[in-house]
Amino acid sequence: MKRLVIGVLFAAASGCTARQPAAIDAGARRDIDAGNQAWIDGMKSGDMTAVAATYGDDALDCGPTGECEKGRAAIKAHLEARSGMLGHAESGSVTSAGSVQQGEFVYEWGQATAAFPHGREISGRYLTVWRRGPDGRWKIFRNMSIPADGKP
Repeated sequence: MKRLVIGVLFAAASGCTARQPAAIDAGARRDIDAGNQAWIDGMKSGDMTAVAATYGDDALDCGPTGECEKGRAAIKAHLEARSGMLGHAESGSVTSAGSVQQGEFVYEWGQATAAFPHGREISGRYLTVWRRGPDGRWKIFRNMSIPADGKP
């Protein structure tokens, strides 16, 4: 009888555990990693062409204060203007804290940092939605910088 009770409790407990999300599509992981590296390389070189190429034509890119750029061309112009003000980064990193796939979308979140001369730095958390395009490539559909401590 004791074994039966233990078995029932074990079965009930294992049924209550949350399911872990499945790994994201291998192609998505490859394109996301390449996109994050393109951001690092672009911050260091000042060439925003490869960074802008990671965005879809209809992408939306929003900064921590809520301002948004719509479309790849506008996003590229904004990135180039910021690069012109800050110069080339001495170092940069993107640390993905997690991602989950829902059909044709992957939601990725993490932390990005770029350090510039004279102690300037851009650093913050992000939430990016990647979408699989008709060609099978994953591009940024929506990108949002998350304000530190929830404040812009």
